[in-house]
Amino acid sequence: MLIYKVAEIRKEADGVKIFRMVPEGDSIKHRSGQFVLMHFLDNDGRSILKRPYSIASAPDSPYLEFCIKMVGGDFTSKLDKMKKGATVGIQGPLGNMSYDGERCVFICGGTGIAPVMSMIRDIAKKNAKGKFLVFYSVKKRDLLVFRKELEELSKKNPSINVILTLTQETPEGWSGKCGRISESMLREFVPDPKDFNWYLCGPLKMTQAMRECLLGMGVNEKKVYLEGWG
Repeated sequence: MLIYKVAEIRKEADGVKIFRMVPEGDSIKHRSGQFVLMHFLDNDGRSILKRPYSIASAPDSPYLEFCIKMVGGDFTSKLDKMKKGATVGIQGPLGNMSYDGERCVFICGGTGIAPVMSMIRDIAKKNAKGKFLVFYSVKKRDLLVFRKELEELSKKNPSINVILTLTQETPEGWSGKCGRISESMLREFVPDPKDFNWYLCGPLKMTQAMRECLLGMGVNEKKVYLEGWG
């Protein structure tokens, strides 16, 4: 376990905070899409509470970035009170949610955007060529995280296409999609689904439903990668 210091905290969306943490010594080496265990430590440096969180920053970033919803649990209540300069333990990296190939589709809901953001940032930094689509679903517009950066990345790299959809409102001036991500929405942008690798991240109910949808569309289950919670 390595020690990281909180370098920046900002509110990104309603109920969501972004934490940037820098190493106090050695740093972890991760692949885009992986997660770590974050630990609160006692005065002797021993873990007293831990939770898994996906890394939102690209592998070559000098910091780790996390996108965390303040849900009022034991861990997030402590995070919500955390100040710049505080330290935590970081264990990892863990997980196999890392993109592969030149034709990838990412489907995410809520703060499930975090590992997707890591992968898209990595794709953008490498100026990767191919076809990379992000379907990002939230209930309301003020819950969107990283919206501006996602739009900028898609403008800079024509290989990246971002589709935003809202499930519980249609605000004035909204130019994205409305409604849950469905087979018809996917086929509108991905007419050849069997030719892509698919990465699903978000609430477990959503990711499992999307997996069944993709299998029903004829996608090989070996091309579907899932990370869900709840």
